[in-house]
Amino acid sequence: MRRNKWVALVLALMMVLTLGLAGCGKTNADDKGTNDNNGSDASKGEEKLAAEQVLKVNWQSDPPDLDPQTTTDQVSFWIINAVYDGLVRTQPDGTIPKGSGLAEDWTISEDGLTYTFKLKDANWSDGTPITAQDFEYAWFRAIDPEVASEYAYQFYHIKNAEAFNTGKITDKNEVGIKALDEKTLEVTLERPTPFFLSLTSFITYIPAQKAAVEEFGEEFASAPDKMVYSGPFMIESWDKEQKLNLAKNPNYWDADTVKLERIEGDMISDNNTKINLYDTGELDVTAVPSEFLSKYKDTPEFGSTADASTWYLQFNMEDKYFSNINIRKAFGYASDRQSYVDNILADGSMVAGGLTPPLLAGKDGKDFAENRGNLYPEFDSAKAKEYFETGLKELGITKEEFEKHVSFIGGESTWWSRTMQALQQMWKDNLGVELKIEQMSFAMRLERYDKKDYGISVAGWSGDYNDAMTFMDLFLTDGGNNDAFYSNPEYDELINKAMNGSGDERIDAMLEAENLLAKDYPIYPLFHPARVYVQKEYVKGIERFAVGCDTEYKWAYVLEH
Repeated sequence: MRRNKWVALVLALMMVLTLGLAGCGKTNADDKGTNDNNGSDASKGEEKLAAEQVLKVNWQSDPPDLDPQTTTDQVSFWIINAVYDGLVRTQPDGTIPKGSGLAEDWTISEDGLTYTFKLKDANWSDGTPITAQDFEYAWFRAIDPEVASEYAYQFYHIKNAEAFNTGKITDKNEVGIKALDEKTLEVTLERPTPFFLSLTSFITYIPAQKAAVEEFGEEFASAPDKMVYSGPFMIESWDKEQKLNLAKNPNYWDADTVKLERIEGDMISDNNTKINLYDTGELDVTAVPSEFLSKYKDTPEFGSTADASTWYLQFNMEDKYFSNINIRKAFGYASDRQSYVDNILADGSMVAGGLTPPLLAGKDGKDFAENRGNLYPEFDSAKAKEYFETGLKELGITKEEFEKHVSFIGGESTWWSRTMQALQQMWKDNLGVELKIEQMSFAMRLERYDKKDYGISVAGWSGDYNDAMTFMDLFLTDGGNNDAFYSNPEYDELINKAMNGSGDERIDAMLEAENLLAKDYPIYPLFHPARVYVQKEYVKGIERFAVGCDTEYKWAYVLEH
């Protein structure tokens, strides 16, 4: 992407965005914002609310997991964020003030290690009180080794949470999570963690109801009647792989603020279908695929935001073939990222200089990515061939054997098809191999990752909070979301140093770690996405954030039209 456009995008973002919190994690593609540029307050001017407050959206796919303590994907995060509340909820201006969520108030000890949260009087959707015991139960469930939550490591800032999660201790009394009474939750940390309050809005920290989890067991969160809700909305109906609708939660503590009565959500991955549904009024908002950008970019319905996300080639480090660094480097050199960004995406996205995207805090008044610089080589067909031949020789195989046994896995949408086909062609042209493409649902892809049953994929990660650690701790040995299965004790030590350090010391440790990651090559960063969408002018108040759960519907409403 050309420099002048990127600068304009960053400046626009800085003017309208405070980096927010909540979880986003593994990205499921397509809706690849700042706050809603069509947003406004229904009480201002001559605006008149529509009689029927229904918003029509596209979830894009079926949510793989609606259990807050075990989920990892973007679609599930959108829905969970709409139907649950945590201790805090990110506000439209990016802040997390007291009273924004279920915590009415809190105090922090002078040493920064003990947080005492006082819960407000709020109820679950079944009318029962939300208690500190719900939080205690949910957080212990998230770090229970038997539950095996992939996001358990987000609790490692809490005293002895890591030791409990890894089985080194079994006594819950030794862990810094304690419900002192029904309305008081005390949390003791391992070390001062400046972003801990923000982290409590992350999806895994949002509690599922203890009684519901115990009653429904393995069926919990598998259907609307197998969940109990605490957020602005409830799941009204769920037709798997087709539609999931939300309805306003009348028992929500802040129900008076919520204007929408219902959110109707389709699961459409095909680009042409999405655009047709938007044009005919069957959708009120949708992402704009690059092939339709010229159609909408000059209309008042068009919006563009930056996204603290990175998409990258992900190599299975335990795969027979991609365990070889020369094979991995060959695929990196053979991938023309600039051509892909300019000709396939063509939406303002930016070639990635590393894993961490721009906009995350760094040192010396710069963002982390600027401190780091560009760590990865540009496209070079000759070097790609050289590394590939070296790798094949080291493995003792031919191109034909490699091509026969290696496949390229990804998602199902039009975006996925175009991306995978473009990369497939680049590798064919520059390496002389045509990898088989396997497209599958997000849930199936996660299953393949869990089984280590893949060689190469395209993967995406969105920041969960405004700190480079939200990307850097991904590749810790045995990390829950380390789907490249990368392991380097030196990398682990640098991340541990950053976790326990402060100021420039921790930034320097993460910078050194990212340089090591680039040297070891478990991934090859492709691009940082720009997020472009169209939204009917009568839709207001959808909030979009660059980090965390990137789409918030609590304040959305529909004007008369």
